[in-house]
Amino acid sequence: MTTDHTAPAVWPTAEQAYALAPSIISEIGWTVRQAIRKQLGQAMPREFWLRKAALLDRVALADSDSPDTTDLATAAGTELMMLDGRPPGPDPRAYVRQQYARWAHAHAGTTNPEGRAA
Repeated sequence: MTTDHTAPAVWPTAEQAYALAPSIISEIGWTVRQAIRKQLGQAMPREFWLRKAALLDRVALADSDSPDTTDLATAAGTELMMLDGRPPGPDPRAYVRQQYARWAHAHAGTTNPEGRAA
């Protein structure tokens, strides 16, 4: 799948971006399972970094009073932008939402709530 890195006229809201997302608990489980299965020296695929950044964004949204969760979500968004060859922008979390919404739409019906192929 080719990732479109152009800036949209309007960024999706968190509600729009995560409308098809599994629960936060399911995504934590998926992220941990992927990390455990990783072979030493093996690079994680973009999907891992995207879903991890989206997970951290969702946690930060749920815990908006904590600067730690906000900082982690912003850092993860910045890392995703750099992975995608984009210079870090003014709102890395908005970029994560855009990319997650596109990814989720492209994969709608292909994964179950655990994130495994249906």
